[in-house]
Amino acid sequence: MKKSVLAIFTCFNRKEITISSIKSLIEENAEMDLCFIAVDDKSTDGTAEELEHLEDVTVVQGTGSLYYTGGMREGMKYAKQQKAEYDYVLLFNDDVAFYPHALEKLAEELSPDEKRVLVGAVCGRDGRLSYGGAKKKSRFRPSFEVIMAKGKRKRCDTFNANCVLIPWKVFLEAPIMDGHYRHSLGDFAYGLTLGEMGCEIEVVDFFVGLCDDNPADGTWRDPKIPRKKRIQMKEMPKGLPAKEWFYFVKTYFGTASACVYTILPYVKIMLGRPT
Repeated sequence: MKKSVLAIFTCFNRKEITISSIKSLIEENAEMDLCFIAVDDKSTDGTAEELEHLEDVTVVQGTGSLYYTGGMREGMKYAKQQKAEYDYVLLFNDDVAFYPHALEKLAEELSPDEKRVLVGAVCGRDGRLSYGGAKKKSRFRPSFEVIMAKGKRKRCDTFNANCVLIPWKVFLEAPIMDGHYRHSLGDFAYGLTLGEMGCEIEVVDFFVGLCDDNPADGTWRDPKIPRKKRIQMKEMPKGLPAKEWFYFVKTYFGTASACVYTILPYVKIMLGRPT
């Protein structure tokens, strides 16, 4: 019997990449019964229209200002309202080019009855790990190491949600991504919350697909950009807004750490250093 999966993602203005990612899941995982919830945040390139032509894809219209975490939150909220039941939920990014049978391999290693989450690692075009599980480097310092397993599954504290398989029962029990975040940090916070609920998080020892890391060049992290501009970019939704960062660090590392590490990025910017 095929295992059923409700796959959730958010998208905006990259039609070809989005459709290619979905098709790589559908066409290369014949043993899985896949349905999709796609949150389209008012794309202007015809993404929503193209998605509506695909079978088993439900398109949820966004506001145009949801960004990543906001879009995923709407998708998760919509999923919890469904009367149908599934074996798993898949959280994924629409820029992942999935390898053949990737989802089938993940499902082989995770029973729908377990209180465990399985993270699929992805690599860049250079073959190196780009996103996967994440391990805390310290109890007090908000720094993480992105990891994948070697030889067997490896425990981690949280994850990049480029590819995360969650048993349906665990998904229903857990909250959706936190509304304090607009773009980044939402998936990390969600994973940490799952861990606090007693859910084991493991990353596999194989790549499930291709997805390049986001470069620092041209972002608020880039020391070549003027200081004033870097600070402005940092406070934009796709940067690291101080209020969101303070909330994240306070929630998972404590108030003292939040005070120190909310100020630190500004110090580095003023010194002309990368962050």
